[in-house]
Amino acid sequence: MKRQRLTVALAGNPNSGKSTIFNNLTGARQHVGNYPGVTVEKKEGLAVYKNYEITFVDLPGAYSLSAYSEDELVARNFIIREKPDVVVDIVDASNIERNLYFFTQLMELGVPTVLVMNMSDIVEKKGHTIDYDELSKLMGTPIVPTVGNKNKGIDKLLETIVGVYNGQIKYERVKIDYGAEIDEQLELLKTLLDNTGSVMDKVPADWVAIKLFENDISVSDAIAELPAGKDIIEQVEKGRKHLRQHFADDMEVLIADRRYGFISGACTQAVRQTVEVRHDVSDMIDKIILSRFLGLPIFALVMYGIFKFTFAFSGPAIGLFELFFDKLSGFIVSVMPESLMRSFIIDAVIGGVGGVLGFVPLVLFMFFAIAFFEDSGYMARAAFVMDKIMGKFGLHGKSFLPMMISTNGCAVPGILATRTLDNKRDRLITMLVTPFMICGAKLPIFALFIGAFFTDTDGPNVMFFMYFISIVIALVSAWVLDKFVVKGERTHLVMELPPYRMPTLQGLFLKMWERGWLYVKKAGTIILLISIIVWAGFTFPQPDKNKITGNDIKRIQIEQSFVGRMGQAIEPVMKPIGLDWRAGVSLIAGIAAKEVVVSTLGTIYSFSDTAYEHTDSLKDAIGNDPAWNKLNAMAFLMFCLIYMPCLASVVVFYKESGSSFKWTFFLVFCTLAMAWCAAFFVYQGGTLLGFGGA
Repeated sequence: MKRQRLTVALAGNPNSGKSTIFNNLTGARQHVGNYPGVTVEKKEGLAVYKNYEITFVDLPGAYSLSAYSEDELVARNFIIREKPDVVVDIVDASNIERNLYFFTQLMELGVPTVLVMNMSDIVEKKGHTIDYDELSKLMGTPIVPTVGNKNKGIDKLLETIVGVYNGQIKYERVKIDYGAEIDEQLELLKTLLDNTGSVMDKVPADWVAIKLFENDISVSDAIAELPAGKDIIEQVEKGRKHLRQHFADDMEVLIADRRYGFISGACTQAVRQTVEVRHDVSDMIDKIILSRFLGLPIFALVMYGIFKFTFAFSGPAIGLFELFFDKLSGFIVSVMPESLMRSFIIDAVIGGVGGVLGFVPLVLFMFFAIAFFEDSGYMARAAFVMDKIMGKFGLHGKSFLPMMISTNGCAVPGILATRTLDNKRDRLITMLVTPFMICGAKLPIFALFIGAFFTDTDGPNVMFFMYFISIVIALVSAWVLDKFVVKGERTHLVMELPPYRMPTLQGLFLKMWERGWLYVKKAGTIILLISIIVWAGFTFPQPDKNKITGNDIKRIQIEQSFVGRMGQAIEPVMKPIGLDWRAGVSLIAGIAAKEVVVSTLGTIYSFSDTAYEHTDSLKDAIGNDPAWNKLNAMAFLMFCLIYMPCLASVVVFYKESGSSFKWTFFLVFCTLAMAWCAAFFVYQGGTLLGFGGA
């Protein structure tokens, strides 16, 4: 017998446990993408129950069906336009009145809905009981209590979804009493809407009327395009004016008050307090976590713990990856004679893929650690702790997390992490400044030059100084962008503080895998492609070896190659900042990935006739090269710190900025200009002060 297919949307407030329920329902049978035209993540998964094949769509967390944010607009559009067979509204049962506000709008929309009371065990611990049968009658929809992190209630939920779908379990459209005055104005507006025929994809006219009175811009714009749109909008303004005179308040406030009044009345009848509970565990922990004096140090310790965990556990895995590719290269050398093909396989293909996969363990462990603190409820608190500091520079409290992900990690997942920001302005500013942080790919460059020109005692101080400078540059740049470039108001940090809870291993591993795969897919292919291009740039054109005498073939090869010629062409631009064509070539190659700066310098020195072949390391070769000194080394590091992020980051920035060529060009041009100016200031200023020969 052929299975019946149905689509179910999972909706609800952020921090309601929606992702945990989604993971419990679908397991590994899920995939992640993006909704067309926006950067909001789209998650779908499949479940088979009895004779039904159910596609679950995990909608973005939303507090309302009004278009206040991109997430809420996506959630609403999916419910209205895609018309899922059933909507499952997941409610944090321990915060029931706040969470049920979203359900009242589903109720007004008239969609078949199942209410899930998640975290029902926390309700009992708080000393409350909920009469689910009574609440179900009051809300007009079936209710299923669940405990998501213990996988309780999932079978009952599937049974209820199927029952609603096939009509065995009934739901009804309960109407909220807005009062005689408001209802009268709604009825006048509904009459006009009914006469227009098809309204907003045939959603209920009274829902459209309420949205118009709530001043929902997207609904108002859609109605204004109708033949009778002008009359309808005039009636809305007339009704709003009348009600404001009557109640001395805006319609948005009046409607919200009536909805909360409905919820409060239902909860009064269905929720009972069995014991007096003055403070729960979350409240007691928050007194410390959100403390004025301890909040910031605790956050610093948490972030340090994340990095400590990441590097401690990823180190051995990275070593195994490096050993594997080293052995693979050795095998290729042993079975293939020296040729262009061997060079292509080892330097371009294996080198490119190995460079990407070398970062995968670090990214996976970091995402696992961050997911732990996200699911535990701590990261929501961290955003509050950082909001005041970041706000002074025009950044949102949540902006700090992407910046920290980039530090000692990678700008790609850092840029992707800005999806946690609701406001487009906040996201854009954060994405523009995140690449200034010292990512793991920049560390080899700093280690190389600090080791070449500074003692073991001075080295850590120089490294700390560069970290400090990177943070200052990011914050000052954010302030300039906020004041002069990116228009719009910074959103205030308003969000729920979820109760602390123990994350599930399944949820942590799924998040780690989803984000890690996105990194591999978006970054890995780009770096491999650029590695091949860089290899070709150094390899062609091939010189006529019959006309070359002595050991000059390597030097002539790189000087006559496409990349070598490019480096010599840009040397006039590099001289004012104290650098030669070799440094310019390495910086060009570093556009692919910052680690390539070091490998390119190694290639250049191995091809040249310097003493590099007689030294133990590239560090010694650079340190002994008279063309380098402490001053131009610092100028070089300053340029590397600021100039455009790697191509993978640029591509991800382009996609996350809404495929904006304007902002992508702005990122590339401004970072290049800033890098050159900063290096010029360091080199020329140092020369004037007499440090040129240092």
